Amino acid sequence: MQVRNFLHFLLITFYILAFSIMVDAQQIQHNKEGEKIVLFPDGRWEYFDNSNSSHLKLDEEIKRKQIASPLDILDEQTSKGGGEEEESEEDRFERLLNKAEDNLALALERESDIKFSKILLEEEIDDLKNDENSTDEQYFLLKRQLKLASDLEKGAKKKTKKTKKELEKLKKQGKIVQESTSKKSKKRSSKKNRRENINVKELQNSKYTYKEDGTFYLASKNFEKYSKDDDVMHNPPRKDCNLVFDGIDEFMGKKRKDVARDVLFTFTNDDMRRYMEADDYITCEGNLTQIKGGVLLLNLFISINTTDAQRAFGGLTKGNLLTLKMINGESISLVNNQSDNGVYDPLKKQHTFIGQFRINSGQEKTLKKSEIDVVRVIWDTGYEDYEVYNLDFLVNQFKCLN
Repeated sequence: MQVRNFLHFLLITFYILAFSIMVDAQQIQHNKEGEKIVLFPDGRWEYFDNSNSSHLKLDEEIKRKQIASPLDILDEQTSKGGGEEEESEEDRFERLLNKAEDNLALALERESDIKFSKILLEEEIDDLKNDENSTDEQYFLLKRQLKLASDLEKGAKKKTKKTKKELEKLKKQGKIVQESTSKKSKKRSSKKNRRENINVKELQNSKYTYKEDGTFYLASKNFEKYSKDDDVMHNPPRKDCNLVFDGIDEFMGKKRKDVARDVLFTFTNDDMRRYMEADDYITCEGNLTQIKGGVLLLNLFISINTTDAQRAFGGLTKGNLLTLKMINGESISLVNNQSDNGVYDPLKKQHTFIGQFRINSGQEKTLKKSEIDVVRVIWDTGYEDYEVYNLDFLVNQFKCLN
């Protein structure tokens, strides 16, 4: 039964595609005698026949394309059937606008749900690290789920962005319709006002009015309308900003701000996980430093839990690039301002390498609103790519500087 339905679907799809191609290829013209003919791409022709359904469909399609408006194009997927009463331009625009707003609401809701799921997974991973009875399998499963949630979040954000653009485009194209129907709107508004005036008079003439019930006004004043801006699912609470320094730099004599460090990425491959217990092999923390005069720096503190980090990685060399790849596909490269061979902590048994990367004004504009997907670090022994789960790292850091 399923196979037969699928074949029917293929047959219908083929018919629709074939007809659309045929419409684009065929033309309706008039010969020297003024007679209407159908001209085929291979040079054949035949007289136009009003009793021929394919000729009539071709004629209607050509006429429709000739008079199509922007709203007609946008209405292709949501238009009503031909058997229904033809709707006005204003009603059609309202219907399309409502559908576009519904699509945007659904996209925002999906993005919000995924973001909330990510937060729960991150909290569960933190709890698992502190649980002595946890297993590697549990940790790997949560990591894979977090990776999937991050990928879904990227797709959801792209979908939201696309839906917003479609809504903005529709609003721009609908201005013409709104201007042409403004007179009708004024008439409807005046009728509505008259009806409201009649209702008020009826209430005033009735034996019991709202004025006699004082609790009605108290309740209406205390009630607040729903605001999307106040909904934490659509606008999560902003992270607390913590400036570790906000004053005059004693060496430069200039105003300086340092945002508190935050984790940018962590990395532990599957083979090494069994030996790392609750820690990660590599942990990278970072923060922004702003110095009066247009100097903006990204500081990275990369800690590696091994005694031979210098042999495996070498160090960070001045002039090497740090490449940040965003979820929108754009990449930005920052230059390292200083060389560092790392400092070893014998108690923690880890090396820490520090890099300082200058951000120019053009890069700042992009990074303020971009989410990081992958970081490429060039070590003395080669480069490595690290996946970022804290996508809003730079966005939150920049907010603290404002």
